[in-house]
Amino acid sequence: MAKPTFWERLKAFFFQRAPEEQATLPPPASPAPAADDTSCDDRLPDSSLAKVQEIRKMLGELDQRARERSLFDEKLELERLRGKHLPALLRSYADIPPEHRAEIFRETGRSASFLLNERLDKISDRLEEMSRQLARGNLDAFSENIRFVDTKYGASSPFD
Repeated sequence: MAKPTFWERLKAFFFQRAPEEQATLPPPASPAPAADDTSCDDRLPDSSLAKVQEIRKMLGELDQRARERSLFDEKLELERLRGKHLPALLRSYADIPPEHRAEIFRETGRSASFLLNERLDKISDRLEEMSRQLARGNLDAFSENIRFVDTKYGASSPFD
C-alpha cells in the first residue's frame, strides 16, 4: 500500500472527520440580529413607528439599487444609516425614562417625540434625495439612448 502524500494527509486532516467527531460538533450559531432591529420599538411613540418602517423599507430599496449599480459611496452611507445612525437615534430616545421626557420639553420647548419625528423626517428626506440621484442616472442613460437612436436612425416627429 502506498504511503499518502503530504497533500493527501493535509486534505484528510482538514476535510474528513471521524463519524464520532461529527456528532459532537456544536450546532451552527444562529445569525446575529440585524443592526436595524432595535428592541426598543415598543417604547417608541406610535407616530414614529410608521416613519421607522418606511425608512427601513426605503433603505432596503435604495440598497438594492445602489448594489445593482455598484455605487460604493451610496452603499456606505446606507449601511451607516441602517447600522449606526438610525439605531442610535431610536435607542437614545427609548433609553430616556418616560417620566423624564418632560425635561426635554422644558429645555427645548418641544416634546421628545416631536424631536424624534423631526429627525426621522430628515432621514426620510435624505433617502428621497438619494433616490432622486439614483433615478437621475437612469434618466440620463435613457436620454442618451434616445439621442443615439435619433442620430442612428433619424429623429421622428411627434406628428408622424
